[in-house]
Amino acid sequence: MTHAVDDTQDARRPRQPLVIVAIAVLVIAAVLAVVVFVIDRNTPAAEAVPATVPVPIRVAHVPDGTKIGVVVTLGDGEGSEWDEAAQGALVAERRLTLGGTDVEIVTRNDGGSAGGGERAVQALVDSGVSGIVVASSGAHVSGALEAAADAGVPVVLPYAPSGSDSWSTAPSSASTTAAMEQALRGATSPLLVDLGGGAPSGLEVAHVITADDAADDTALATTVAERTGAATAATPATPAAGAEPEEAPAPVDSDAVVVSGPAARQGAFVAALQSADVTVPVVLTPQATSPAFGTALADANGSLSGTFVSAGVATDDARALTSDEQGRAMSAFLGGVRVLADDADAQNLTDDQPFSAVAWAADSRSHDAVVALVRAVGAARSDAPAEVSDALSALRLDAGDGIAGPALDFRQQQALRADATVLAASAQRLGLRPASTEPTASLVWFQDSTAR
Repeated sequence: MTHAVDDTQDARRPRQPLVIVAIAVLVIAAVLAVVVFVIDRNTPAAEAVPATVPVPIRVAHVPDGTKIGVVVTLGDGEGSEWDEAAQGALVAERRLTLGGTDVEIVTRNDGGSAGGGERAVQALVDSGVSGIVVASSGAHVSGALEAAADAGVPVVLPYAPSGSDSWSTAPSSASTTAAMEQALRGATSPLLVDLGGGAPSGLEVAHVITADDAADDTALATTVAERTGAATAATPATPAAGAEPEEAPAPVDSDAVVVSGPAARQGAFVAALQSADVTVPVVLTPQATSPAFGTALADANGSLSGTFVSAGVATDDARALTSDEQGRAMSAFLGGVRVLADDADAQNLTDDQPFSAVAWAADSRSHDAVVALVRAVGAARSDAPAEVSDALSALRLDAGDGIAGPALDFRQQQALRADATVLAASAQRLGLRPASTEPTASLVWFQDSTAR
């Protein structure tokens, strides 16, 4: 298999190791993100079940020359936290090749803007793709969705809600909100720190602090510490005659914190919260489950061995430790990661790094999105986008079809039928992926068995 790359945009952020940091003295109830990073206290030791689901994926009736497009966001724009996770698309490509289905992955960069998304999709349409995976999130993906709808090309979104003529394999907003509420563990006065992500839909909070990109994280974390009782500001002194009175300390009015915003901003801010000794539950939005969260946390000198809590569906490596069908399917996916990483000639989606350098971050959700589109091509017996779209709209997939995550039902635009749950993150190395040539500190997300 081959994959083509758009080299018209070179805005790349440096690839740095993912590091995970712990918030000091966080109690078990601590929830560190709307994307619940909650570690299962009964985390199983790392021993994957046998991959009785084969690593090769066989799909009949896929025409030679079939192309699948992947839109990523490079640089530091909205949605860029998913560009490393999107490397899972290449694992799907390789597994299909091993099964005798030759599919070409074509990658384009949307630059984090709606206009960039439109141009990226148009370039993919011009190249003859049968379907598109938009591996990004945020308001700007509307540009890609509108352009794809106009062109009649089906779109699967592994990290964002669906739009018209597209399908989402991410959890629904309603179930994500419900899991976040559960992660807050009965808090009655949550404080939302909005770092650019807005208020999570439907989540009730008592107080809001809005911070722009230029906000000082240390000062902001100090304010949060004061408002949650982790720190007490000194009582302002009586001003001298004619002097301006000192600002009054922040009130203690919050018993939990919700952090909303891009993964990199969340990671840096969580490091500041750790330094400020904030001990109330902290819940992160789902962006924090991306590889960029840990990288930013490490860059800000945060601790990686803490308790992180968010909301989402268990689609990470820990799933391979279970003995059910989905565990075996995840084990097969990780087998595909190892096969591709062992290929010295395999490159990442943008052909600027060997795949082995990004294998630690390749995600099953982007993998499953590619598998779904290729299954639709096979069902349609055609690579024509309109026919693939019709076939996709009748498709139901489970582990036996080669996907690594939960079952998908594309008869509805919200194709993922599983509800989001509270997730916990662990820095424990499970040994299920190839060793990286560079040190990494990646989090592994588990369903939190203590959240009931």
